[in-house]
Amino acid sequence: MRQRRTLIGASAMTSMLLLAACGGGGGDTDTEPGSDGEADGDQTLTVWSYFTTPGQISALEEQNALFEAAYPEVTLESVTLPGDQVVQRLLSTATTQDGPDVVFDNVVVDFPTLAGSGVLYDMSSYWSEYEDAEQFPDNATWEYEGGIYNVMSYTNLLGLYYNADALAEIGIEPPTTIEEFDTALNAVHEDGRYTPLALSGAPDVGTAWVTFPQLLGEGVDYCNITVEDTTEVFSRVESWADSGIIPQDAATWDQTDAWQPFMTGNYAFAINGNWQLGGVPDADFEIGTTRYPAGSEGSHVFPGGEGIAIGEFSENPDLAWAYIETAFMSAEGSEINYEHSGQIPMRADVAENLDLGANELVIPFVEAAAETGTWPANEQTGEMQLQFGQAVSAVISGQSSGAEAAEAAVTAIEEAREAGGGGC
Repeated sequence: MRQRRTLIGASAMTSMLLLAACGGGGGDTDTEPGSDGEADGDQTLTVWSYFTTPGQISALEEQNALFEAAYPEVTLESVTLPGDQVVQRLLSTATTQDGPDVVFDNVVVDFPTLAGSGVLYDMSSYWSEYEDAEQFPDNATWEYEGGIYNVMSYTNLLGLYYNADALAEIGIEPPTTIEEFDTALNAVHEDGRYTPLALSGAPDVGTAWVTFPQLLGEGVDYCNITVEDTTEVFSRVESWADSGIIPQDAATWDQTDAWQPFMTGNYAFAINGNWQLGGVPDADFEIGTTRYPAGSEGSHVFPGGEGIAIGEFSENPDLAWAYIETAFMSAEGSEINYEHSGQIPMRADVAENLDLGANELVIPFVEAAAETGTWPANEQTGEMQLQFGQAVSAVISGQSSGAEAAEAAVTAIEEAREAGGGGC
């Protein structure tokens, strides 16, 4: 398996970095992409997603409407699954020979399992004929053994949100380094009027994504991780949990859960992603954003986002591709997605036309896209993340000390890396 990584496309303000890779093949065809909405009689197209944030849901509804306007003879069936059920539900289609026409998956986590499983359709022929393919960087496509099994229309990145009203009341500035961040959190805690920090701490890959950038900031990734470096980060998180800087409940929060308390106005900071930008206008306090607090090697986060795939057992993969092309890869679809959810568009023409630098809340995420960390090119990347996330959660909940959790996490990550072939 080969993971294509780190190709940068320009925006009006700065360049944007993204990802890559995944596998399948088969299916019958009825409708040619670009057929101006003409379909052979009434048809149903089933789309699986796992979106939960208001912005993502609103964007999906409007993007679905784009497709429905272009293909009025098609009935669109949009199904929302719990995120942790997508992979197993997809894998089960290999037995049932029945599944979604289109599916969104968390490619960074899921591709090691889905690649080569025979449940995703090879989109290579569609991409080779796609007129707007040149608007996307090479790693907008995810490849496995020469086939394209996922495409991406946007990327997601992490940043630091802050309650500007709270910071003004306490008399502190938005931090730029991890040391300044630690000082600011303690200042908020001592002031007592606000809970300092909301972040996800559930024992899953989302928590790893939120916490690992503290290591990336020191030049450490999943390929050169050490117990010493990890202990330093985990001890910091342990001190946050012990002092009440983060609530113990955070050990059960995913990224959506962590956003909700921040939006009450009772928290000073939140570490979360650009997809939450769509909810910012709903706040009754002023929200600011900045880069993830930097370490000695700068501020670096991992790139993420959903891959879009055609199910291997779709009865009409041509129509499924037409949905992907119309609702998500098109310029209009990309603009809808950005304006509702803040997800950074991969299309170069859309990025230029939107002038991403004009929205100051978006700027830190666009800047982050040019300096991302690199995912391991290893089939066990998802397992590495899971082990790290579980260890962080154990620290926050008080089940493990920072030192104990660091030892366990690094050992498990090294074992997973070796099980995946040892490569990075």
